[in-house]
Amino acid sequence: MRILMSALQPGGGIRTFFCYIYSQPCFSECSFTLVAPDNGLSDFLSQYVPGNRITVLPARRGSAAFTRQLRELIARGEFNLVHSHGFSAGLLSEIAGTGYDVPHLMTAHDVFLPAQFAGWKGRAKQLAMSLLFRRMTAIHTVTEDAKSNLLEFFPAIDQSRVHGILHGVDTEYFRDREPRALKAELGLDEKTPLLGFFGRFMGQKGFRLLVDAFEEIRQSGALDPLPHVATFGWGGFIREDYEYLTKKGLDNYFHQCDQTNDMAAAIKGVDVVVMPSRWEACGLLAMEALAAGKPIIGSNCIGLREVLEGSPADMCEVGDSQSLKMKLVDYVLGINEKVQQFQDYQSIAVDRFSISKPANSLRHLYTEMVNR
Repeated sequence: MRILMSALQPGGGIRTFFCYIYSQPCFSECSFTLVAPDNGLSDFLSQYVPGNRITVLPARRGSAAFTRQLRELIARGEFNLVHSHGFSAGLLSEIAGTGYDVPHLMTAHDVFLPAQFAGWKGRAKQLAMSLLFRRMTAIHTVTEDAKSNLLEFFPAIDQSRVHGILHGVDTEYFRDREPRALKAELGLDEKTPLLGFFGRFMGQKGFRLLVDAFEEIRQSGALDPLPHVATFGWGGFIREDYEYLTKKGLDNYFHQCDQTNDMAAAIKGVDVVVMPSRWEACGLLAMEALAAGKPIIGSNCIGLREVLEGSPADMCEVGDSQSLKMKLVDYVLGINEKVQQFQDYQSIAVDRFSISKPANSLRHLYTEMVNR
């Protein structure tokens, strides 16, 4: 099966999707041509995806040029399926395929927020997007939460065309890796609680909520010794966010670590993963932490709550630093019991979030669409 893929912003989440999903054996008889900005993408994929399964064609700059490029490729008649990744790539790919009888699947890697469609311009954009979404052969979301979100904003889409497939991770890798000696690296006593924040420094990931919760813990004297926080995020507002915590006098407790290619070891090197997100399409970090047997405290936001439900994880209210503070204090005070709960849940998480499940479901969807 030959698949034409498209992506305009193949950042962390989409790259991880490509790495996890298309390295699976069920795609061994598929070949992919991926039209996307190649800012190191082809080198990255060559490390994780077997053979020459994915060929990257650098995307032409600009929406019109990108659409023409896709249309030229579709016109060759060489592809059984078009699979776009992300809303922008999906909409342009649908336009590019106009007049051609090639099924189109879009994977939604994000969720929608009300502010995106405010005012008359927002409503007009929403209407135009709805028309194109309704034309697509199928839409794939990475959680049921994300599916509900899509249908909430675009109720005219035929629900039978929207497929919620819970994403997954390489759970065995996260189960089996040895922990990194982070406390020793940071010069901390082994008895000092170490929190881990692995998100980007963007408002969506809730880093400042963690800073505010930490400040409240210090002011209340609820914990002694105070925890420390290791951060592994990148880009975004890292400078501004570290200035924010420095002004609060917390810079001695927060440690920015180098980016790592061994996430499992880093996750296992902290005492608890903190994920105070405001929204997610799918909480992959939470899957990784649970598969590693590591405690996690997350928010009950869309996309993350679906992953954490049924696990021992504590969930704080979205955007509520006081709620996060209470969960952190409760965890540290009951640390021994919590650790055991997550260790007991690990085998369940390894099976529940195994990447083979969504990969096989997606491969089955490919076959259904091509044979329809």
